[in-house]
Formats: sequence, structure tokens, C-alpha cells
Amino acid sequence: MSNKNPFEIRTEVLAMAKDYMDKQFELNREFVQATMDAGLSTFEAMPKMYTSEELMEKAKEFYSFVSKKD
Repeated sequence: MSNKNPFEIRTEVLAMAKDYMDKQFELNREFVQATMDAGLSTFEAMPKMYTSEELMEKAKEFYSFVSKKD
């Protein structure tokens, strides 16, 4: 078992959420680009980058299992 304090755990969860959202953004961008390149879509707007509020919500979602008392 690790001896991490709550701040270290929160930092790791926030980094995990950021990595997850970065990957989701990149996958969405690649999908839109591929469909446009293949002529399968006329959709020309790339996905928007996530906001800090969305990042915090995802981090809270990931952190919820840590604070559960089950």
C-alpha cells in the first residue's frame, strides 16, 4: 500500500483525467479528419478542446471511487 497523502492522490487523479480527455480530443480530431479526407463527411469544424470545468468534472468522476466508503 502506498503512503500518498490526499493532495498527491488528487494530483494523480487530475493528471489521469487530463490524459483521458486529451486522448478523447485527439481521437475525435483524427476521426473528423479521416472522414473529411475520405469524402465521407462535409463536416468541417474540428472538435473543441475541453474546458477547465469539464476537466474538473471528469477528475471528480474519477476521484469518486477514492472517496467511496464501500
